[in-house]
Amino acid sequence: MNPFALAGFLTSISSLVFGFFVFSRNPTRRFNQLWLAFTMAVALWGLGSIWIALESDPSRALLAWRIAFAVSVIWIPIVFLHFTCVFSGFSHPRLLMASYFGATLFVPLILTSPHFFSGVRFVFASFYYSTPGPLLFTFFTVGWLGLICYSHFLLVQAFRQSSDAKRAQIKYFFIATAVGYAGGSLEFLPIFGFDLYPWGHFAIPFYPIIMAYAIVKYRLMDTSIVLEKGLSYLTLFFVAAIPAFGILLWAQHLYFGSISYPFSATMLVIFHFLVLGSYTIKTRAEEAIGRKFFKERYETAHTLSQFSKALVSILDFRTLTEEIIRTLKRVMAIRHATLYIWDKQKNLYTLVAPTQHPITTSIQFGNTHELPIQLRQHHEPLVREELEDLEITDHSKRLSQNLKALGVEVCLPFLNIHNQLIGFCMLGSRHTGTGYSTEDLQLLTTLGRNAAIALENALLYEDLKQSQSLIQRNNQLRSLEIMAGGFAHEIRNPLTSIKTFVHLAPHRIGDHDFLRHFGRIVTEDVTRIERLCQEVLQYSHHPVPQFFEEDIHEIIDSCLYSTQVKANGKQVQIKKIFAEDLPPIRLDRQQLKQVFLNIFFNALEAMHGENQTLTVRTYWVHTPTDETWAQIEISDSGHGIGHKELEHIFDPFFTTKHESQEHEGTGLGLAIAHQIIQAHGGHIEVNSQIGLGTTFLITLPIPVSSDPQQMAFSF
Repeated sequence: MNPFALAGFLTSISSLVFGFFVFSRNPTRRFNQLWLAFTMAVALWGLGSIWIALESDPSRALLAWRIAFAVSVIWIPIVFLHFTCVFSGFSHPRLLMASYFGATLFVPLILTSPHFFSGVRFVFASFYYSTPGPLLFTFFTVGWLGLICYSHFLLVQAFRQSSDAKRAQIKYFFIATAVGYAGGSLEFLPIFGFDLYPWGHFAIPFYPIIMAYAIVKYRLMDTSIVLEKGLSYLTLFFVAAIPAFGILLWAQHLYFGSISYPFSATMLVIFHFLVLGSYTIKTRAEEAIGRKFFKERYETAHTLSQFSKALVSILDFRTLTEEIIRTLKRVMAIRHATLYIWDKQKNLYTLVAPTQHPITTSIQFGNTHELPIQLRQHHEPLVREELEDLEITDHSKRLSQNLKALGVEVCLPFLNIHNQLIGFCMLGSRHTGTGYSTEDLQLLTTLGRNAAIALENALLYEDLKQSQSLIQRNNQLRSLEIMAGGFAHEIRNPLTSIKTFVHLAPHRIGDHDFLRHFGRIVTEDVTRIERLCQEVLQYSHHPVPQFFEEDIHEIIDSCLYSTQVKANGKQVQIKKIFAEDLPPIRLDRQQLKQVFLNIFFNALEAMHGENQTLTVRTYWVHTPTDETWAQIEISDSGHGIGHKELEHIFDPFFTTKHESQEHEGTGLGLAIAHQIIQAHGGHIEVNSQIGLGTTFLITLPIPVSSDPQQMAFSF
């Protein structure tokens, strides 16, 4: 096997292993599907290069070159472009459609036309390399490199528009590109007559590894687990496959007098998949045998296993304890079961889920009781019969007698990850009359571990709900205090002027200047009270948006146009950084304009002096659950907001300005903005530091039909 074939072998193995591992993390996700398609194309090129490197017949070598280019090389840049579009959030359905369609039409030319490959020539005293046709292969190479370059251009655009976290992810693509494509592209040089041995072929195996790390990191998976499993399987393969390959070559030479390297490489790949699938085959075989011949035991084990995994999803403590008892009784045919949980306040293990059993509800277990001590020491189910057989000490003898009197056969401990006994379950005899087998105790041990985690989560959730209830009550009282104080302050100033006018008017009835001047002030104050009442009603009635598909950038531009005059007067520069190809969003145009204008004007009021900037950015955001959102980030370089004020920024009537002029703020603007964004199914957040400015982040859902991941496949 020459170096070119060895590099192809490593390329195919690394691509398949990491491709399938990333795909297995979430087979339904578009990213993972495209990544598998890309690695499959690279793996096919690796297998094709093995064939090319080991083929001794020139006609078959030419066929190998044609097939390798037709089934793998031509698709590598197209799938990579498709993947890059989905990753970076750009939608180019027409380009992708043209690329796939053009490649499909090009495949017959690769397989048959002498204008693509005119033949092969023997190079490096080792194997046959293809020679290009007069024009067609040059056209192919230009297009192939063009798609690669454009994919990188998209990554550059995404890098410029992304946050720091996303930039770190995109960086892996550049590393992978430098390693993989720089090495792989050297293989084109001998085709055009530059006889430089394609050592760059050895760089390609590193390409899927680096890319796999980037994809896994982007999907928020545990990269260490994926890479650890991938390296473990590769190690297993080399440890098992290399000796087997040597034995295979020796056996061929012994029995046939010659060695077929293509046959040996094929058998090695087959052996590789058998090694990877051996554990799965064993597990499924055991499952099939258990389902067929030991149905009752299999169903019991399967039900308890599934139930133990589902426990962590139940957060209500009472529901969880009842479900544990109900499932144990039903699945294992237990006559009675009783659950005790550690009560921190009473410093006792107290009964939480009794059933029909001879144990009275008055029984409680202290921390120094024999039963909890035994369970903490052994960390496994306590079987009464075993205690009867042992009865080493007076404590164990007395405990065995007590359990027998209570009709308890097994005590199942619930130990958390720190091996602390948070509770235990007493299990009675079974309706079947049989005892608890070793397999039953193993299942109960697994159930006990998972149940302990679930119970601890449920207890923490109960504490959290109580804490949240107290916090919510305090916040409500604080908000009510702010609202009452703000409302009183806002309405007191106008009422003062009205009261003064009413008091002075009878004495100055003939003073027309006084009546005209003071009447205008009173009219403005009455108008202010009316506007205040209208905003209070608007806030209390919860705005119901009328949804239409709108261009969010056009709405922002219209609001900035209204803001520009005031910005110019304060010498504030406005910057816009909009995401490309952001699709229409279903929203209420007027309500969103109200939100943006309120934030823009607040930002302008917070900025004083020279070199002040108001920046508006928009982004694509993809969540791990395949949802797509649009984010609008509005930042100013003003004086900022203090931490205490920031906590109540969306509370009604919360404001640091209590002017009595008609058009000054009432403290309801941001509260209404918060309501509007929530009514649109979105979120609004604010971050601020004193002296550094304030940033509002508005997140709005994008319809599924507008998701670039969906659009990329809609042609």
